[in-house]
Amino acid sequence: MKDKNVAHITIYLFARGISQIGDFMLLIAINIWVLNVTHSPTAVSILWIIPALARLLVSSWVGSITDRLDRRTVMIVTEFVRATLIAGMAIAGHLWQLYLLLLLVNGVGSFFSASSGPYVTYLIPNRRRKRVNAIGGALQSGAVVVGPALTGLILRLTNHISSVIWIDAITFLISATSLFWLPSFNYNMEQTPNTVDKPAALRVWFLDLRQAMRVLRQRAFFTIVLSLVTLSGVMGAATDSQEVVFAKSVLHLSPSQYSFLVSIAGAGYVLGAIFVAILANKLSLNILIGVGSLLGSGGFVIYAFSHSLSIAAIGFVVLGIFISLSSTGFSTYYQMSLPPEYMGRVANVTTPITQGFTIVLTVAAGLIAAAIGVQTMTIGFTISMLVLGAITFIVTLCRPSNPMSESTTSI
Repeated sequence: MKDKNVAHITIYLFARGISQIGDFMLLIAINIWVLNVTHSPTAVSILWIIPALARLLVSSWVGSITDRLDRRTVMIVTEFVRATLIAGMAIAGHLWQLYLLLLLVNGVGSFFSASSGPYVTYLIPNRRRKRVNAIGGALQSGAVVVGPALTGLILRLTNHISSVIWIDAITFLISATSLFWLPSFNYNMEQTPNTVDKPAALRVWFLDLRQAMRVLRQRAFFTIVLSLVTLSGVMGAATDSQEVVFAKSVLHLSPSQYSFLVSIAGAGYVLGAIFVAILANKLSLNILIGVGSLLGSGGFVIYAFSHSLSIAAIGFVVLGIFISLSSTGFSTYYQMSLPPEYMGRVANVTTPITQGFTIVLTVAAGLIAAAIGVQTMTIGFTISMLVLGAITFIVTLCRPSNPMSESTTSI
Protein backbone atom coordinates (compact mmCIF):
# COMPACT_ATOMS: atom_id res chain seq x y z
CA MET A 1 0.00 0.00 0.00
CA LYS A 2 2.84 2.34 0.89
CA ASP A 3 4.63 1.71 -2.43
CA LYS A 4 1.38 2.12 -4.33
CA ASN A 5 0.77 5.49 -2.67
CA VAL A 6 4.27 6.63 -3.61
CA ALA A 7 3.62 5.54 -7.20
CA HIS A 8 0.33 7.45 -7.31
CA ILE A 9 1.97 10.59 -5.90
CA THR A 10 4.75 10.28 -8.49
CA ILE A 11 2.21 9.98 -11.32
CA TYR A 12 0.32 13.04 -10.07
CA LEU A 13 3.51 15.11 -9.81
CA PHE A 14 4.54 14.01 -13.30
CA ALA A 15 1.15 14.99 -14.74
CA ARG A 16 1.25 18.39 -13.08
CA GLY A 17 4.88 18.98 -14.01
CA ILE A 18 4.38 18.23 -17.70
CA SER A 19 1.30 20.45 -17.99
CA GLN A 20 3.02 23.28 -16.11
CA ILE A 21 5.89 23.20 -18.60
CA GLY A 22 3.24 23.52 -21.29
CA ASP A 23 1.68 26.46 -19.46
CA PHE A 24 4.90 28.46 -19.60
CA MET A 25 5.52 27.46 -23.22
CA LEU A 26 2.08 28.82 -24.07
CA LEU A 27 2.66 32.00 -22.07
CA ILE A 28 5.84 32.86 -23.98
CA ALA A 29 4.42 31.82 -27.35
CA ILE A 30 1.21 33.85 -27.22
CA ASN A 31 3.03 36.92 -25.90
CA ILE A 32 5.39 36.76 -28.89
CA TRP A 33 2.48 36.07 -31.26
CA VAL A 34 0.43 39.03 -30.06
CA LEU A 35 3.40 41.41 -30.05
CA ASN A 36 4.42 40.36 -33.57
CA VAL A 37 0.89 40.79 -34.89
CA THR A 38 -0.12 44.02 -33.13
CA HIS A 39 3.17 45.70 -32.08
CA SER A 40 1.06 46.92 -29.15
CA PRO A 41 2.11 46.67 -25.48
CA THR A 42 -1.55 47.19 -24.57
CA ALA A 43 -2.59 44.12 -26.56
CA VAL A 44 0.09 42.13 -24.74
CA SER A 45 -1.02 43.41 -21.34
CA ILE A 46 -4.53 42.11 -22.03
CA LEU A 47 -3.05 38.61 -22.06
CA TRP A 48 -2.23 39.07 -18.36
CA ILE A 49 -5.73 40.29 -17.51
CA ILE A 50 -7.69 37.55 -19.30
CA PRO A 51 -6.67 34.63 -16.99
CA ALA A 52 -7.65 36.60 -13.89
CA LEU A 53 -10.91 37.66 -15.53
CA ALA A 54 -11.72 34.06 -16.49
CA ARG A 55 -11.13 32.81 -12.97
CA LEU A 56 -13.17 35.70 -11.58
CA LEU A 57 -16.15 34.74 -13.76
CA VAL A 58 -15.99 31.02 -12.97
CA SER A 59 -14.52 30.63 -9.51
CA SER A 60 -17.53 31.85 -7.52
CA TRP A 61 -19.55 28.78 -8.47
CA VAL A 62 -17.23 26.09 -9.80
CA GLY A 63 -16.56 24.64 -6.33
CA SER A 64 -20.25 23.87 -5.88
CA ILE A 65 -19.99 21.59 -8.91
CA THR A 66 -16.63 19.92 -8.27
CA ASP A 67 -17.48 19.21 -4.61
CA ARG A 68 -20.30 16.99 -5.88
CA LEU A 69 -18.38 15.12 -8.59
CA ASP A 70 -15.54 12.64 -8.74
CA ARG A 71 -12.52 14.94 -8.72
CA ARG A 72 -10.25 12.58 -10.65
CA THR A 73 -12.78 12.46 -13.48
CA VAL A 74 -13.09 16.25 -13.49
CA MET A 75 -9.30 16.63 -13.70
CA ILE A 76 -9.05 14.20 -16.62
CA VAL A 77 -11.89 15.81 -18.57
CA THR A 78 -10.57 19.34 -18.05
CA GLU A 79 -7.08 18.35 -19.24
CA PHE A 80 -8.57 16.92 -22.44
CA VAL A 81 -10.72 20.01 -22.96
CA ARG A 82 -7.77 22.33 -22.40
CA ALA A 83 -5.71 20.33 -24.90
CA THR A 84 -8.46 20.83 -27.49
CA LEU A 85 -8.78 24.56 -26.82
CA ILE A 86 -5.03 25.10 -26.97
CA ALA A 87 -4.90 23.23 -30.27
CA GLY A 88 -7.50 25.74 -31.45
CA MET A 89 -5.07 28.55 -30.61
CA ALA A 90 -2.54 27.02 -33.00
CA ILE A 91 -4.93 27.55 -35.91
CA ALA A 92 -6.52 30.82 -34.72
CA GLY A 93 -6.27 33.47 -37.40
CA HIS A 94 -7.52 36.52 -35.51
CA LEU A 95 -6.57 38.21 -32.27
CA TRP A 96 -10.10 38.03 -30.86
CA GLN A 97 -10.11 34.26 -31.41
CA LEU A 98 -6.91 33.93 -29.41
CA TYR A 99 -8.33 36.07 -26.59
CA LEU A 100 -11.55 34.03 -26.52
CA LEU A 101 -9.73 30.70 -26.46
CA LEU A 102 -7.40 31.96 -23.72
CA LEU A 103 -10.46 32.98 -21.69
CA LEU A 104 -11.98 29.51 -22.14
CA VAL A 105 -8.70 27.71 -21.32
CA ASN A 106 -8.41 29.54 -18.02
CA GLY A 107 -12.10 29.17 -17.24
CA VAL A 108 -11.86 25.41 -17.74
CA GLY A 109 -8.65 25.44 -15.72
CA SER A 110 -10.66 26.65 -12.74
CA PHE A 111 -12.41 23.27 -12.70
CA PHE A 112 -9.04 21.55 -12.47
CA SER A 113 -7.86 23.82 -9.65
CA ALA A 114 -11.07 23.34 -7.66
CA SER A 115 -10.76 19.56 -8.01
CA SER A 116 -7.02 19.05 -7.56
CA GLY A 117 -6.80 20.74 -4.14
CA PRO A 118 -9.24 18.39 -2.39
CA TYR A 119 -7.98 15.42 -4.42
CA VAL A 120 -4.35 15.71 -3.32
CA THR A 121 -5.52 16.12 0.27
CA TYR A 122 -6.96 12.61 0.02
CA LEU A 123 -4.03 11.32 -2.03
CA ILE A 124 -1.14 12.51 0.17
CA PRO A 125 -0.90 11.37 3.83
CA ASN A 126 -0.23 14.06 6.44
CA ARG A 127 3.31 12.89 7.09
CA ARG A 128 4.28 13.38 3.44
CA ARG A 129 2.57 16.66 2.63
CA LYS A 130 5.42 19.07 3.31
CA ARG A 131 7.89 17.05 1.28
CA VAL A 132 5.48 16.40 -1.60
CA ASN A 133 4.38 20.06 -1.69
CA ALA A 134 8.05 21.06 -1.78
CA ILE A 135 8.71 18.70 -4.68
CA GLY A 136 5.64 20.03 -6.46
CA GLY A 137 6.92 23.56 -5.95
CA ALA A 138 10.30 22.57 -7.35
CA LEU A 139 8.63 21.11 -10.44
CA GLN A 140 6.58 24.26 -10.96
CA SER A 141 9.66 26.43 -10.53
CA GLY A 142 11.58 24.20 -12.88
CA ALA A 143 8.81 24.69 -15.42
CA VAL A 144 9.49 28.45 -15.26
CA VAL A 145 12.99 27.69 -16.57
CA VAL A 146 12.30 24.70 -18.83
CA GLY A 147 9.15 26.04 -20.52
CA PRO A 148 10.67 29.26 -21.91
CA ALA A 149 13.90 27.42 -22.82
CA LEU A 150 11.98 24.80 -24.83
CA THR A 151 9.99 27.57 -26.48
CA GLY A 152 13.17 29.29 -27.60
CA LEU A 153 14.61 26.02 -28.91
CA ILE A 154 11.46 25.11 -30.84
CA LEU A 155 11.22 28.58 -32.37
CA ARG A 156 14.86 28.39 -33.41
CA LEU A 157 14.31 25.00 -35.05
CA THR A 158 10.94 25.63 -36.68
CA ASN A 159 10.48 29.42 -36.71
CA HIS A 160 6.74 28.79 -36.19
CA ILE A 161 4.94 29.86 -33.00
CA SER A 162 2.15 27.42 -33.84
CA SER A 163 4.63 24.56 -33.33
CA VAL A 164 5.07 25.61 -29.71
CA ILE A 165 1.31 25.77 -29.18
CA TRP A 166 0.78 22.31 -30.73
CA ILE A 167 3.40 20.82 -28.40
CA ASP A 168 1.71 22.55 -25.46
CA ALA A 169 -1.57 20.86 -26.41
CA ILE A 170 0.27 17.52 -26.42
CA THR A 171 1.55 18.13 -22.87
CA PHE A 172 -2.05 18.38 -21.66
CA LEU A 173 -2.93 15.13 -23.45
CA ILE A 174 -0.02 13.43 -21.69
CA SER A 175 -1.18 14.87 -18.37
CA ALA A 176 -4.76 13.66 -18.91
CA THR A 177 -3.59 10.18 -19.87
CA SER A 178 -1.36 9.96 -16.79
CA LEU A 179 -4.24 10.86 -14.48
CA PHE A 180 -6.12 7.73 -15.62
CA TRP A 181 -3.68 5.72 -13.49
CA LEU A 182 -4.68 7.50 -10.29
CA PRO A 183 -7.32 6.17 -7.88
CA SER A 184 -10.74 7.61 -7.22
CA PHE A 185 -11.75 8.20 -3.62
CA ASN A 186 -15.01 7.65 -1.77
CA TYR A 187 -15.67 11.17 -0.56
CA ASN A 188 -17.62 11.82 2.61
CA MET A 189 -20.82 12.90 0.91
CA GLU A 190 -22.79 12.87 4.17
CA GLN A 191 -21.35 16.29 4.91
CA THR A 192 -22.02 17.52 1.39
CA PRO A 193 -25.60 18.65 0.85
CA ASN A 194 -26.53 16.92 -2.37
CA THR A 195 -29.47 17.14 -4.71
CA VAL A 196 -31.85 14.83 -2.86
CA ASP A 197 -34.50 17.53 -2.68
CA LYS A 198 -33.61 18.86 -6.15
CA PRO A 199 -33.32 22.48 -5.03
CA ALA A 200 -32.78 25.19 -7.60
CA ALA A 201 -29.17 25.79 -8.60
CA LEU A 202 -29.22 29.32 -7.19
CA ARG A 203 -30.48 28.04 -3.84
CA VAL A 204 -27.67 25.45 -3.71
CA TRP A 205 -25.13 28.15 -4.54
CA PHE A 206 -26.32 30.43 -1.71
CA LEU A 207 -26.30 27.47 0.68
CA ASP A 208 -22.73 26.67 -0.33
CA LEU A 209 -21.64 30.27 0.23
CA ARG A 210 -23.12 30.25 3.74
CA GLN A 211 -21.34 26.98 4.53
CA ALA A 212 -18.05 28.37 3.21
CA MET A 213 -18.37 31.50 5.32
CA ARG A 214 -19.11 29.36 8.38
CA VAL A 215 -16.01 27.27 7.70
CA LEU A 216 -13.88 30.43 7.46
CA ARG A 217 -15.40 31.98 10.60
CA GLN A 218 -14.85 28.84 12.65
CA ARG A 219 -11.22 28.76 11.51
CA ALA A 220 -10.47 32.38 12.27
CA PHE A 221 -6.70 31.99 12.56
CA PHE A 222 -6.55 30.13 9.25
CA THR A 223 -8.61 32.89 7.61
CA ILE A 224 -6.21 35.56 8.92
CA VAL A 225 -3.16 33.71 7.59
CA LEU A 226 -4.93 33.04 4.29
CA SER A 227 -5.74 36.75 3.91
CA LEU A 228 -2.18 37.85 4.64
CA VAL A 229 -0.53 35.33 2.33
CA THR A 230 -3.04 35.94 -0.45
CA LEU A 231 -2.75 39.73 -0.34
CA SER A 232 1.03 39.53 -0.40
CA GLY A 233 0.86 37.16 -3.38
CA VAL A 234 -1.51 39.46 -5.26
CA MET A 235 0.80 42.44 -4.73
CA GLY A 236 3.71 40.31 -5.94
CA ALA A 237 1.78 39.40 -9.09
CA ALA A 238 0.97 43.06 -9.74
CA THR A 239 4.65 43.92 -9.33
CA ASP A 240 5.62 41.09 -11.68
CA SER A 241 3.33 42.52 -14.38
CA GLN A 242 5.76 45.46 -14.71
CA GLU A 243 8.88 43.30 -14.43
CA VAL A 244 9.85 43.51 -18.11
CA VAL A 245 9.42 47.30 -18.04
CA PHE A 246 11.59 47.51 -14.91
CA ALA A 247 14.26 45.35 -16.54
CA LYS A 248 14.38 47.50 -19.64
CA SER A 249 14.00 51.03 -18.27
CA VAL A 250 15.72 50.73 -14.86
CA LEU A 251 18.23 47.90 -15.23
CA HIS A 252 18.79 48.48 -18.98
CA LEU A 253 18.88 44.74 -19.67
CA SER A 254 18.91 43.10 -23.06
CA PRO A 255 16.30 40.41 -23.79
CA SER A 256 18.88 37.68 -23.14
CA GLN A 257 19.89 39.29 -19.83
CA TYR A 258 16.24 39.54 -18.80
CA SER A 259 15.75 35.85 -19.62
CA PHE A 260 18.80 35.09 -17.49
CA LEU A 261 17.32 37.07 -14.60
CA VAL A 262 14.04 35.15 -14.81
CA SER A 263 15.99 31.89 -14.88
CA ILE A 264 17.83 32.94 -11.71
CA ALA A 265 14.50 33.48 -9.97
CA GLY A 266 13.36 30.04 -11.08
CA ALA A 267 16.60 28.54 -9.78
CA GLY A 268 15.95 30.24 -6.43
CA TYR A 269 12.50 28.65 -6.22
CA VAL A 270 13.99 25.25 -7.00
CA LEU A 271 16.70 25.65 -4.35
CA GLY A 272 14.10 26.61 -1.75
CA ALA A 273 11.90 23.67 -2.65
CA ILE A 274 14.81 21.22 -2.50
CA PHE A 275 15.79 22.67 0.88
CA VAL A 276 12.29 22.07 2.24
CA ALA A 277 12.09 18.60 0.69
CA ILE A 278 15.30 17.57 2.44
CA LEU A 279 14.42 19.10 5.82
CA ALA A 280 10.66 18.68 5.66
CA ASN A 281 10.35 16.85 8.96
CA LYS A 282 12.56 19.33 10.81
CA LEU A 283 10.87 22.58 9.76
CA SER A 284 7.56 23.58 11.33
CA LEU A 285 4.81 25.21 9.32
CA ASN A 286 5.24 28.30 11.51
CA ILE A 287 8.84 28.68 10.35
CA LEU A 288 8.05 27.95 6.71
CA ILE A 289 5.21 30.46 6.47
CA GLY A 290 6.47 33.17 8.83
CA VAL A 291 10.16 33.28 7.90
CA GLY A 292 9.42 32.54 4.24
CA SER A 293 6.95 35.42 3.98
CA LEU A 294 9.24 37.93 5.69
CA LEU A 295 12.48 37.11 3.89
CA GLY A 296 10.75 36.47 0.58
CA SER A 297 9.30 39.99 0.63
CA GLY A 298 12.77 41.22 1.63
CA GLY A 299 14.07 39.74 -1.63
CA PHE A 300 11.45 41.75 -3.51
CA VAL A 301 12.69 44.93 -1.77
CA ILE A 302 16.31 44.20 -2.77
CA TYR A 303 15.12 43.83 -6.37
CA ALA A 304 13.08 47.04 -6.20
CA PHE A 305 16.07 49.16 -5.11
CA SER A 306 18.52 47.53 -7.52
CA HIS A 307 20.24 49.39 -10.35
CA SER A 308 22.27 46.53 -11.78
CA LEU A 309 21.81 42.96 -12.94
CA SER A 310 23.92 41.56 -10.10
CA ILE A 311 21.90 43.21 -7.30
CA ALA A 312 18.60 42.32 -8.96
CA ALA A 313 19.83 38.73 -9.28
CA ILE A 314 20.61 38.59 -5.55
CA GLY A 315 17.11 39.84 -4.80
CA PHE A 316 15.59 37.24 -7.12
CA VAL A 317 17.54 34.41 -5.52
CA VAL A 318 16.46 35.51 -2.04
CA LEU A 319 12.80 35.91 -2.97
CA GLY A 320 12.84 32.65 -4.93
CA ILE A 321 14.21 30.61 -2.04
CA PHE A 322 12.02 32.03 0.70
CA ILE A 323 8.78 32.37 -1.25
CA SER A 324 9.23 28.70 -2.08
CA LEU A 325 9.40 28.00 1.67
CA SER A 326 6.32 30.10 2.34
CA SER A 327 4.37 28.53 -0.52
CA THR A 328 5.20 24.99 0.61
CA GLY A 329 4.29 25.77 4.21
CA PHE A 330 1.01 27.43 3.34
CA SER A 331 -0.02 24.71 0.87
CA THR A 332 0.49 22.12 3.61
CA TYR A 333 -1.30 24.24 6.20
CA TYR A 334 -4.23 24.72 3.81
CA GLN A 335 -4.54 20.97 3.29
CA MET A 336 -4.45 20.35 7.05
CA SER A 337 -6.88 23.12 8.00
CA LEU A 338 -9.84 22.64 5.67
CA PRO A 339 -12.06 19.56 5.29
CA PRO A 340 -11.57 18.40 1.68
CA GLU A 341 -15.35 18.17 1.30
CA TYR A 342 -15.57 21.96 1.64
CA MET A 343 -12.48 23.11 -0.24
CA GLY A 344 -14.33 23.82 -3.47
CA ARG A 345 -17.00 25.87 -1.73
CA VAL A 346 -14.43 27.84 0.26
CA ALA A 347 -12.71 28.60 -3.03
CA ASN A 348 -16.07 29.93 -4.27
CA VAL A 349 -15.58 32.74 -1.75
CA THR A 350 -11.82 33.27 -1.71
CA THR A 351 -10.85 32.91 -5.38
CA PRO A 352 -13.14 35.64 -6.82
CA ILE A 353 -11.86 38.06 -4.19
CA THR A 354 -8.28 37.14 -5.04
CA GLN A 355 -8.80 37.52 -8.78
CA GLY A 356 -10.66 40.79 -8.32
CA PHE A 357 -7.76 42.21 -6.33
CA THR A 358 -5.33 40.84 -8.92
CA ILE A 359 -7.07 42.71 -11.74
CA VAL A 360 -7.38 45.95 -9.76
CA LEU A 361 -3.80 45.97 -8.49
CA THR A 362 -2.36 44.93 -11.87
CA VAL A 363 -4.14 47.81 -13.59
CA ALA A 364 -3.14 50.15 -10.74
CA ALA A 365 0.50 49.09 -11.02
CA GLY A 366 0.52 49.97 -14.71
CA LEU A 367 -1.13 53.34 -14.15
CA ILE A 368 1.12 54.23 -11.21
CA ALA A 369 4.23 53.17 -13.12
CA ALA A 370 3.20 55.37 -16.04
CA ALA A 371 2.52 58.32 -13.74
CA ILE A 372 5.49 58.28 -11.35
CA GLY A 373 7.93 55.73 -12.77
CA VAL A 374 8.19 51.95 -12.64
CA GLN A 375 10.89 51.87 -9.96
CA THR A 376 8.95 54.13 -7.61
CA MET A 377 5.88 51.96 -8.09
CA THR A 378 7.92 48.80 -7.50
CA ILE A 379 9.47 50.20 -4.33
CA GLY A 380 6.07 51.19 -2.96
CA PHE A 381 4.50 47.81 -3.69
CA THR A 382 7.43 45.78 -2.34
CA ILE A 383 7.65 47.79 0.88
CA SER A 384 3.94 47.11 1.37
CA MET A 385 4.71 43.42 0.84
CA LEU A 386 7.50 43.64 3.43
CA VAL A 387 5.03 45.06 5.96
CA LEU A 388 2.61 42.21 5.20
CA GLY A 389 5.49 39.73 5.53
CA ALA A 390 6.41 41.16 8.94
CA ILE A 391 2.79 40.89 10.10
CA THR A 392 2.62 37.29 8.85
CA PHE A 393 5.87 36.52 10.68
CA ILE A 394 4.50 37.93 13.95
CA VAL A 395 1.10 36.25 13.59
CA THR A 396 2.45 32.79 12.78
CA LEU A 397 5.40 32.69 15.18
CA CYS A 398 4.09 34.60 18.19
CA ARG A 399 0.66 33.02 18.61
CA PRO A 400 0.84 30.56 21.53
CA SER A 401 -0.59 27.06 21.74
CA ASN A 402 0.70 25.57 18.49
CA PRO A 403 -0.91 28.08 16.10
CA MET A 404 -0.54 26.03 12.95
CA SER A 405 -2.52 22.99 14.04
CA GLU A 406 -6.18 23.94 13.84
CA SER A 407 -8.66 21.14 13.81
CA THR A 408 -9.61 19.66 10.48
CA THR A 409 -12.74 18.00 11.76
CA SER A 410 -15.91 18.47 9.89
CA ILE A 411 -18.22 21.39 10.39
